[in-house]
Amino acid sequence: MSFDDITQKTYCPFAKQSKMGPGITIRTDDVENELARHRDVIADFFRTAAERSRDGMIITFEEPTLGITLDALTDLTRRFYTTLTQMFSSVYIPDNPQPDERWYAMIEGELFFLVSFAPCYPETSPRYTYGDQRTYFLLQPVSTFERHAKFIDRQRTGIQCAFAAVGKPYDARLANLENDMFKAVMPIDSLGDHISWWVPEDSTQ
Repeated sequence: MSFDDITQKTYCPFAKQSKMGPGITIRTDDVENELARHRDVIADFFRTAAERSRDGMIITFEEPTLGITLDALTDLTRRFYTTLTQMFSSVYIPDNPQPDERWYAMIEGELFFLVSFAPCYPETSPRYTYGDQRTYFLLQPVSTFERHAKFIDRQRTGIQCAFAAVGKPYDARLANLENDMFKAVMPIDSLGDHISWWVPEDSTQ
C-alpha cells in the first residue's frame, strides 16, 4: 500500500487527479530532527508549486505509533507544526487561536493546508488508510485551489454524495470554519468539531 493506492481508492475525484511534487519520508519517531533535514526540499516545493502546477506534497511517517490513535496523530500534528515554526519564520502558532480568525501556515510565500491520513481512522472515514500502518501528511498549496476553483465548485456536491453512498461521513461544518488551521486533524466521531492540536497533551488549558 502506498499513498497513490489510497488516493485511487478514495471517492474524491479531485484527489485522484492531483499532481504531486517530490515526497519526503520520516523513518523514525525522531520527527523533529528528520524533518529539519528536508528543509530545502520543502522550501523548493512551495517556492515552485504554482509555477509547476503542483497540487500537493506527501510526507510519509513510517513509525506506526505516530498515527495509531487519534491522540497520537494530534501529538504528531503539533510536533510537525512546531518544527516548521523553527524552520520557517512564516509558520507560527498563536497563543490562543480562535475558530473565526484567519490563521494560515505559509512557506516561501505560498499558503498551505494539511490533510492527514492515518491508521487511527476507521473504514468509514475519508481519511482511512486501508490497512496501511503509516501516516501520511498531504500538504496542499492554496494555489492549487485557485487553479481548480471551477472544478472544485462543480464537483463539491458530487464528492459529498459519493462519500455518503458508501457510508463515509463528509461533514461540511468543519470544512467551513474560517480558521483553516483548525481543520488539520479530522475528528473520528464528532466530525463538526475541531481538535485543538496546538495544545500540548500535558497542558492545563
